[in-house]
Amino acid sequence: MRLKATFRLIFLVGAGIPVLWAQPGVYLKSRAVAARSAGLGASVADKRQNSDHWHWLLVYPQAPGRQDVEDLAALGARVVQFVPERGLIASVPDGSALEGLSLAWRGRLEPEQKVSPLLVDAGLLGGVEAEQTILVEFHLDVTRADMAAIVSKEGLQVADNPDLVGWQLMVKGPESRLARLAEWDEVSYLFPVSRELADGRPVEACGGALAETGRIGQIVAQVSQGWDGAGLGAVELGYFFSSYTGRLTPAQVQSEALRAMKEWAKYVKVSFAPGSSAEARKTINILFATGDHGDGYPFDGPGHTLAHTFYPSPPNTEPVAGDLHLDDDEPWQLGANVDMYSVVLHEMGHALGLGHSDNPQSVMYPYYRLAAGLQSEDISAIQQLYKSQDGTPSVTAPANPATPSANPLTLTVTQPNTNILTTQADQVTISGTTGGGTGAVQVSWTNARGGAGTAQGWRPWSIASVALQMGENVVTITAVDSAQGRATRELRITREPVPTPTAPTPSPGQPVTILIVSPVSAGRSVSGQPALILSGTAGPAGRVAGIQWLNTRGSGGQMMGSAAWTTSPVPLEAGTNHITVIATDIQGLTASASIDVDYTPPPPVADTVAPALSVLFPVSSAITTTQPAFTIVGAASDNLGVVLVDWVANGNRGGRADGSTNWRIADVPLFTGSNMITIRAWDAAGNMSWRSLSITRQ
Repeated sequence: MRLKATFRLIFLVGAGIPVLWAQPGVYLKSRAVAARSAGLGASVADKRQNSDHWHWLLVYPQAPGRQDVEDLAALGARVVQFVPERGLIASVPDGSALEGLSLAWRGRLEPEQKVSPLLVDAGLLGGVEAEQTILVEFHLDVTRADMAAIVSKEGLQVADNPDLVGWQLMVKGPESRLARLAEWDEVSYLFPVSRELADGRPVEACGGALAETGRIGQIVAQVSQGWDGAGLGAVELGYFFSSYTGRLTPAQVQSEALRAMKEWAKYVKVSFAPGSSAEARKTINILFATGDHGDGYPFDGPGHTLAHTFYPSPPNTEPVAGDLHLDDDEPWQLGANVDMYSVVLHEMGHALGLGHSDNPQSVMYPYYRLAAGLQSEDISAIQQLYKSQDGTPSVTAPANPATPSANPLTLTVTQPNTNILTTQADQVTISGTTGGGTGAVQVSWTNARGGAGTAQGWRPWSIASVALQMGENVVTITAVDSAQGRATRELRITREPVPTPTAPTPSPGQPVTILIVSPVSAGRSVSGQPALILSGTAGPAGRVAGIQWLNTRGSGGQMMGSAAWTTSPVPLEAGTNHITVIATDIQGLTASASIDVDYTPPPPVADTVAPALSVLFPVSSAITTTQPAFTIVGAASDNLGVVLVDWVANGNRGGRADGSTNWRIADVPLFTGSNMITIRAWDAAGNMSWRSLSITRQ
């Protein structure tokens, strides 16, 4: 079968709003003119890379469970995706007796069902030869080699991006050939690519929302009827923080999570209040964890999966339903990647029952975006599950976490085993444990001679490297728990210089010599770096009084050493740099060696690093006040420099902050009710980072 330009007419859905496919119990984003039967006709995906199995959609009389997965495994089949409410997609070996299973329906997906309505509505797969780039999601059991082979067989090109999840490829090529990918059995879904992905910019992926029977793919828009059941109703949900990250304070984690809940509650009648425990019904348990944390979906370390969330009940059972897990190996931040609010805002959509959107502008797109709030598609989707909001959102903050603890926090340093230490090393490793306290604990360190950081873990904790200056370094270790209990330890570490061996007295009259050993012993060298380090030897030992280097392009310097010497980085100018190294002995006699270094600067690289931006006051990102105006203070920095800090209120008014590295916005006028204030920092290349505050004026 071949998809034609006219196939766009058979789609009856809008931009990503969930639709119940013609087969009851299965929610797909796309649907064909009619559901086909289980017969294998020309209408199904009829090409495959592997010749021993097909991918089947199996619909059950009720939601499938673990026993159904085990029954398929007994036939040699593997479940690769859960399709709410009552479906599974399984890789089934040829000849397997599916007739013996209790099924309401079975069949294979049609190519048209594998194409995002957004691609069709935009005419991007209209059968013409214009070049486009799309995302292709494959079934989870398809290898990367088979993915690449399928793309190659259709005469298309893989556009690599290291941040893509392992079951997706970004593919370029003519529209007519891109459409043919849907005819392959191994292909699950085609959908639009975001500008960030297409431009090769770094992104973070959502690992996918989860059900107890498996992952849920991009082809699914809606998971269930939501917490309120069938129809558009209201629901009261609890939330519980069972663990925190050491990279943010508990108050910051709570503030950002509640701000995300409040954003969803602005549009539908879903209320949030503190829960009694992580196990309570209709309670979203929010926790930070690393690696295998007991739910069957281990985290994979920094730079990969940031978080995952279990859908409501049904399809998931209590108490895991709605739970939100975040990878504690990630560098969590406020208002910059990895942004706590943006990730929780996305994951909270899963906790309420939404799948991933195909729209790159949506909060629910499978690759996270720094987001100030929901987009129109997110609002439309959530209002398909719950009653629209017509009043004030109800999000109750937790009790004051600053209550004194009856179990005081303790801090112990186990390495080094003394608080007074002398060393010749330029850095030191410190580790220890904490005890007592309330909730999660953050351990940090500062060196009075310069430097600070956060320890890894807390029971136990470790600091991989503390840089030491010559002389005494006073290093303070501080532990703070979620009730603001505090414990400190102070280490005094003295760094001494490494002794220099005494050289033998030289014989009178022995001439001084000098040689260049690296990068070459003589002649000419080529460098692609803007600076070069030279090294070599000089002698005789004890007679060399000094060594210096000169570059005819205008720079020079002194160095230590005689038997072996090394320059500091020698700056190079474009073209030929004639560098001479000169040794002077104790009688003023000299010897020299020279080298020519040809340097070709690399082409300029566009600055893509956004400024770092922090709000110092107020400390919370969601506050309430009775004042008609509010002052905001913060700091910003950039690899090339911050040129502007400005602000926007409610998307339609704003101004410029006073200062940039240290900035101040005085007397921001507030309307009665909700005010969303966005602060932005810009560099000269146009890169921007932002932080937002939700200020409610009563």
